[in-house]
Amino acid sequence: MRSLFKEERPLASIAIELHDADGDEAARRLDEYRDVYAEVHAEQPYSWGPEYADLFHRRFDAQRQQDGFALVEARVTGTLIGLGFGVALSPVSPWWQNLMTPLPPEVTEERPGRTWALADLMVRERWRRLHLAEAIHDRLLDGRPEERATMTVLPSADAAHAAALKWGWEKIGQKRVPLPGAPVFDVLVKTLGH
Repeated sequence: MRSLFKEERPLASIAIELHDADGDEAARRLDEYRDVYAEVHAEQPYSWGPEYADLFHRRFDAQRQQDGFALVEARVTGTLIGLGFGVALSPVSPWWQNLMTPLPPEVTEERPGRTWALADLMVRERWRRLHLAEAIHDRLLDGRPEERATMTVLPSADAAHAAALKWGWEKIGQKRVPLPGAPVFDVLVKTLGH
């Protein structure tokens, strides 16, 4: 781990460490990741209940075993304060299904090495507005071999939208996750520099 940030507090200087975790390490910390997910997504504009945290748990356990899995966690004195992770999309990925308006095949066709999906990026409330999400985001995307990245953002998540636009993402459509009562998400893409 390396310390990248120092947040000045009245009584102390706190070092925030970013750490890359592989799928096996992530498996050992799955409950901890689920707890952060539940905390962050219980807030507005999500207001998601425990059933979403359970879904995250099941989905994450599968994602951590997929090609191109990468995870960056942020910790302060061992306490998890944020994380981001994603996977490479395969040629048969369902990512481009359930679009509200169809996109042309040149956008949705996948091939090995074309797209990496940022599955989630979350920071606990107390640690926001320190550019920590940006640091996690940049570390995840830095040096990725894929041509582009994609992610989804809830349209009412104003801070996440503003950050994504600032970081070079572009909205290309919307989709609905095929779950009862699931919200519509904006679909964003970003060209990766090599």
